[in-house]
Amino acid sequence: MEAITSPDWNIVGILGAARGARGDAEAPIGTEHLLAGITTTRGPAREALADVGATKIALLTVLRNRKDDDGAWSTADDAEASIASEDILGEDGDRRIYYSGAAARALTAAMGDARRKDATKFGADHLLRGLLEEENRAVELLAVCGITPQAVRARLDGGPGSREDALDPLLHATRDVLLGRGQYRRVSFWMRWMIKLSGLNWASVPAGWAGQETFEQARRLGGGTVGTEHVLLAILATHEVALQHPHLSGASLPGPETQYAGGERLAALGIDYASAHHALTTPDHLRLPPDPRPAEQYVNESAPLNLDPTTDPGTGPLLEALLSEDTRARQLVEALTTSGGRRL
Repeated sequence: MEAITSPDWNIVGILGAARGARGDAEAPIGTEHLLAGITTTRGPAREALADVGATKIALLTVLRNRKDDDGAWSTADDAEASIASEDILGEDGDRRIYYSGAAARALTAAMGDARRKDATKFGADHLLRGLLEEENRAVELLAVCGITPQAVRARLDGGPGSREDALDPLLHATRDVLLGRGQYRRVSFWMRWMIKLSGLNWASVPAGWAGQETFEQARRLGGGTVGTEHVLLAILATHEVALQHPHLSGASLPGPETQYAGGERLAALGIDYASAHHALTTPDHLRLPPDPRPAEQYVNESAPLNLDPTTDPGTGPLLEALLSEDTRARQLVEALTTSGGRRL
């Protein structure tokens, strides 16, 4: 297999990132690794993926969860027909690096696409189109994220992006933070750097996520003071966004005994984000008395910023703390459940 055109600098970076995403240094690089590699670069290909929800955080989370588990994949990626990098890329290749048969075909298709378009080098856009040409692990990886190849192609061709979901538009900002398309303003510079470096998946630390989301909810509602009602909104927001992204929340959903127990309990009471937000923002909205103590205390005690999924307590204890005292959050819940006859 002979290279038609040389890779541009973006491709060089993508191939390096794909090697890192592979995990096993002895295994061939597959189409799933090439796809994840595209999310680490800049340009239209990465933007097309990000706009439909296939961000670096989303793809690398799925890859980490499936690491060393070929049984998790329904597509073999033609690994038994792996080909040396040098045989595909010529002088730009490396005899020590191998690509699965499907990955080799995607690279060859990318070079062919570049030649047809009279490009002197093939880039990320050509590679992404090549990856979408057949059923392979890259396409399966997108499917796990709820994304179709057609949606990616449409975005590449200049169409609208944004992943279709059932989320209320008010929750899009929360979703964008989860996908890595936004950041929490309150997080310090060094913590932002740590989060970016580690590729933190907020859905894996529900309590820490709800804690940070609390201050964003207060800011979006225009209040100068953070109240426990904002904590409640944060629990609802993170729970509903996590439900729409099971590939990120993983085994944490569903069920009342999970890390999202706070949101599950509120959902069982018939409370969702839209109803709580409406009660707080309509012209005749609820008049809530002051909290018995600052809302930050509830957050710091039950949902401190914690980047370790194995020690994150989940949102159950946080909601329990809110409801165990005569807080604004408890009175909001009581107001929303009175008509339905439900009890805390």
